[in-house]
Amino acid sequence: MQDEVLAMADVNYTGALRTIGTVLPGMVARDAGHIVITGSLSGFGGLPGAQGYAASKAGVMAFAESLYADLRKTGVQVQLANPGFIRTRLTDKNTFRMPFIMEPEEAAREMFELMQSERFAKSFPRLFSWVFRLSRFLPEWLYFRVFG
Repeated sequence: MQDEVLAMADVNYTGALRTIGTVLPGMVARDAGHIVITGSLSGFGGLPGAQGYAASKAGVMAFAESLYADLRKTGVQVQLANPGFIRTRLTDKNTFRMPFIMEPEEAAREMFELMQSERFAKSFPRLFSWVFRLSRFLPEWLYFRVFG
């Protein structure tokens, strides 16, 4: 499990840091740019079997929030997209139920709408995202009863 968790963290979290770290200095110097970071609904809280994925996406989301806080009064726009399940070759391998799974075209439309807006973040699909966002307010005993 440790190797899988480290690989997931390296791709999702460290990969985002390296990529953005490469392009951000030029954007800041020009006082212009647009960064869209992909988090996940799973980043809102721990989930069974998702130690690497949920934790790395939570890190990505916190990174995006911090970056937005630092750059919100500059010409560099930072946005965060938090999708739920999207049908891909990888999700086709999942053996568990994936509520509200979206087709890639639907997810792309959601991303494009975010990119065309002034909003910082968008979580989708909307109804499914409310479950995750509101779960942050549950007491721990109830959270783990629902999500564990």
